[in-house]
Parts: sequence; structure tokens; C-alpha cells
Amino acid sequence: MTVMTSGGDLLAELNAYRQAAAQQLDEQAWRAQTFQLYYDGEQDVPALMDTEERRVFRRFLRESGANWCELVVNAVAERLQVTGFRFNDAGASDRAWAVWQANAMDADAELAQTDALVTGQSFVLVQPDDASAVGVSITPESPLEATVLYEPGDRRRRVAGYKRYGEFDGVTEVLILPDVIATWYPSEAMPVVEANPAGTVGLVPLVPQPRLGRSPRSELTPALSIQDRINTTIFNRLVSADYGAFRQIWATGVRMARKVIVEPNGEETVKAVKPFELGVNRLLVNESPDARFGHIPESSLRGYLDAVEQDVNQLAAITQTPPHYLLGAMVNLSADAIKAAETGLVAKVRRRALHIGEGHEEVMRTALGILGDPSAADTSAEVIWADFETRSEGQRVDALVKMATLGVPTQVLWERWGASPQEVERWQAMGAAEAAASPEAAYTRLLAAAFPPAAQPAALPPE
Repeated sequence: MTVMTSGGDLLAELNAYRQAAAQQLDEQAWRAQTFQLYYDGEQDVPALMDTEERRVFRRFLRESGANWCELVVNAVAERLQVTGFRFNDAGASDRAWAVWQANAMDADAELAQTDALVTGQSFVLVQPDDASAVGVSITPESPLEATVLYEPGDRRRRVAGYKRYGEFDGVTEVLILPDVIATWYPSEAMPVVEANPAGTVGLVPLVPQPRLGRSPRSELTPALSIQDRINTTIFNRLVSADYGAFRQIWATGVRMARKVIVEPNGEETVKAVKPFELGVNRLLVNESPDARFGHIPESSLRGYLDAVEQDVNQLAAITQTPPHYLLGAMVNLSADAIKAAETGLVAKVRRRALHIGEGHEEVMRTALGILGDPSAADTSAEVIWADFETRSEGQRVDALVKMATLGVPTQVLWERWGASPQEVERWQAMGAAEAAASPEAAYTRLLAAAFPPAAQPAALPPE
């Protein structure tokens, strides 16, 4: 590690960026932690009871959580799968995918995307790595630990990246500027300043729902209040079931027997003796003519169940999540009915993919720039996603066959099928190998070897 001596002006600049980034991260982490607790089902259950009663019914509070928030996020996250990159230079597409896979981003991208959907944003760090086979490392970063500062008035130009991590052994802070990287270690007052070999701020945000002038929006923003209502209703149902789900017997005019209990300290306590033992094979008998018996019927829980179902339906409508995802109710649904129910979800996924894709494209341009690849300047590059819609294999094949009759090229049909650029390339090579092994190709090669071009027959001889 090379330590650069920093002058007063540079140190003041670093501390200014550090202070601004730390304050932004504090606010960002607090907001992200709130959404993360709901996604993990670890948020407090709001119960309409005072402190003493909350202690009495603590078990009910633990059992009252029904984690619908996770389903809302996963319904989007499971459809966001990166299958490749498309650059103007086909070779650059292959190189980008090789870098992507070498860093396990075909799996880790899902982690970054899920956190971004939950908390509103996540980050990907791109930096040179001599130990890597591809010369660059790409790692997802938590919004609880990382943030980015932008140039005032420009929502895309990053001027600084900041990461803060560590707990027990102290906190380490890393500030990334285009020309230098400064690191504050727990036991050091002065930062270690190094030249930034990447020459750019390699911390790239993934933001599914960016806002102008406001913090990025989480997928769970409209769901929190509904989730709280559902949990409160479930808690009240559990309490009602414990106290009122069984029929209670009452009696009047019955003389109660008493007994005296001597406590260990010598005090005497008078307690009533239960006059009857209830059971299906027992008879209540009393000789007093004034005695009366009756019962209090059990409480119906139907209202609580209906309230939860109504809240879940509202959650499905507001978050554009198909009801059968949440309720699990699928009775004789046709393919067209399922497609219609998922229309809102598919449209939402396309919007999320548009903005997340911008982040992935910036990640790959940054990585290629570090490697000195000229395609790093290709601003037309785009992410290739797996199909967002749910289609049966028969429906997809039928649509592709109809497209082929219109003259659509075979390579486009393969892409519409969902093949990655690497699969398309492999299929083309396999098709060329099969064509070269055909009898027509063998006969053509034989003619080329035996006759001059002008004397070659135009076609195979008749059999």
C-alpha cells in the first residue's frame, strides 16, 4: 500500500466529503432498516394495549406476524433475471458477460436487486483487482453501509462514493473520489490516501424507483400501513380466540363452598371451591329452588378473518401484486385469466427493470473502462433480461412460428425465446456444423476439389 502525503487543502476536502456522506448514510440506513425489518417480518406488531398487557400477551405478539411484505417484493424480484449484455461490438458483449460471470454476478445481482426493491436502493462496487482472472472485481454493497454523493444539479454524475463498515473492532470508513481513495481506520486519526487506479467513482447505485428531489421509493412504501393493520387484526383474533372461542357456563343461586388455606408464613386465606366438574358425561345438579344455569356462547372469529382478507385484497390492488400470489386461490383459472391478473405486475416489473438496467449498464461500462476496453464508451449498451411474462412453452412456440412466417430472422426468434447471447452464438455454431456435415455440403466440397468453378454442376445429380 502506498501512502500519499496530503496537504491541508486536500485533507479539508476529504473531511468535507466524509462528513456529508456520513450524514447522508445515517439517514439512508435508518430508512433502509425500517423497510428491511418489514421484509424480514421482524417489525414490532402494533397492539392496542398498554405496557402491562403487552407483557401478558407477549406470546400472542410473536404469533401475530404474517409476512405479506416479503411476497410483494419477491413477486417482482423473481422476474428480474439478467441473461446478458448487448453492445454494438458483439465481442464486447461476450467480454462483458465473462466479467459478469467471473464475479458471480449471475447470482449476486439478485441480492443487490432484492435489497434495492426492499430499501429503495443498493450499490455495486467496481474496482481493479489483480488477483481476479478478469482483472476487475464487482461486489454488491448494502444500503446500510454505502452511499453516493452527486454533483449539485446533476443526478447522474457521481463525485464521491462512501462505505462505512465494522462494529466490534471499530468502524472503517472509505471515501472514493475520481482521483484518490481515502481510508479512515479505527485507530488512526489521519486517513490513508491512495491514488484511485480506476480513475472514476466505482460505486454504482441501483435504484428501481428514482424520484426527483426525494429519496428513492421502496417497493414496500404503500404496504407498511396495510401490513400493520393485518398484524393488529391477527393479534386481536388470537386474544379473542383465547378468551371467547369456548362456551362459558354461568350459574346463580348456587351456594359456594369455602375452604381455608394456611400459607407458609402462617397467614390464612379463604378460597371458594369449584362447585361442579363440567364434562360431556356429567350432570349439573343443585337442590336450591332459586338456582339458575346458562351459558355464554363462543365468540365468532369470522369478522377477523374477513378483515384480514379485505386488507390482503387492498394490498394486492395497491402494490399491483396478483391476488392469487397472496391468497393462493386458483380455481379453474384459464391461461388468459392468469395473464390478465398478472398484467399490472408485468408492467411494474418492466418499469423496475428499466431503471435497474441503467445501473447494471453503468457497472459494465465502468468495468470495461478499468480494463481499457473501447466499448466502455458505448452508451447504447443495454441489459438483456429474461422474459417478464409467464407463458407456457406451447404459447411461446406458437408465437415464434407465426413470427417466422413473417420473415423474422432466426436469431431474433431465438432471442425472443429467451436465449442469451452466448446460447445464440452456440446454436449458430451448432447449426453451421450440422450444415457442413449434410450430404449437400459434402457434394459441394467434392465438386470444388474435382472440377473448376465453371464446370461444376448446379445441383445434385438425380437419384
